[in-house]
Amino acid sequence: MAEMIDAAKLVDAKERGAQYLVSRQREDGMIGDPSGGLGCYYKAPWALAAAGRAAEGARVVAWIRRNMLSSEGDLRSNGEVGRGQQFDRVYAYPNAWIICGAQKLGQFDVAARGIEFLTMLQHKDTGGFRTQLDEPESPQDVMSACQAGTASLYTGRVEVARGVGRFLKRVWDDQPDPENALYFMLRPDRGLITEFPEDRARRAVVRADGEKQLYFQIGIAAAFLTKLSMATGEPEHLDLATNFLGLAFNCQDEMYTTAQVGKVGWGSALVYGATGDEKIGGLASRVGEALLEQQNDDGSWFNTGGYINDAVTDEVTAEFVALLDEMIQGLSSA
Repeated sequence: MAEMIDAAKLVDAKERGAQYLVSRQREDGMIGDPSGGLGCYYKAPWALAAAGRAAEGARVVAWIRRNMLSSEGDLRSNGEVGRGQQFDRVYAYPNAWIICGAQKLGQFDVAARGIEFLTMLQHKDTGGFRTQLDEPESPQDVMSACQAGTASLYTGRVEVARGVGRFLKRVWDDQPDPENALYFMLRPDRGLITEFPEDRARRAVVRADGEKQLYFQIGIAAAFLTKLSMATGEPEHLDLATNFLGLAFNCQDEMYTTAQVGKVGWGSALVYGATGDEKIGGLASRVGEALLEQQNDDGSWFNTGGYINDAVTDEVTAEFVALLDEMIQGLSSA
């Protein structure tokens, strides 16, 4: 039997992370400095809701409502602040985080307008979500589709979420070597992208024998598919979630030293909660220990690879507060 992590340790880490975020909140409600884009705050509403900081979370959403929310429900610049170029190729992803957080906080106007816009980005054939706003046939990635699918579930758009489930099934079925690699980009006109220049490999595939891979592509698929199975009662989504997690067991131990392992903990904890699979529970516990080890003395978390600045630290800390909350729930449900 796998030895499970003490959930009280995760609760304490979540609270310390939330306290850090609150310490970063300005008088106008914003977390950090938004001049560089969405990065410092788009995960904060979910995190603050998860930590029971509803007032602080509502203040962040109020800032978004005043400064970024368009009449169509998109997040756009008002001339003073913008999205940030890093989100141009994962367009749906930050929008989906804000929709989830707003819904959790009861800020239903932001969530409702946001999901109306977001669902327009879903590809009618594949079920995935375009990664570039102005290119309907742009490549689609697992991360963006799954977060958009989660936002769809939280706002009652189950058929949209089923479309994401269909997209993930296609991605999985087309994998050429799933025990050693997960290819996570798909083009509507060409299918799964498995050929690319080596210098672009990190943006298209997670390799079990590689270092500093985008491991979150594995975890977010498992997390979303577990939620989809719970929402629909359809067990095939849970089976697919377990398949996606399989690669994590073959990855190098270096994975646990990276911030990119966080979503692996999310997905594995939810799958464990739904299935009671002790091997997967052990994976979730090991990720939980890794997140505890990575937390800084002030309650924050850094990103991997030297990307240490205030905005990135705000982003990673908010994500881990939200994910720890989800992990606590999953680990407590089996």
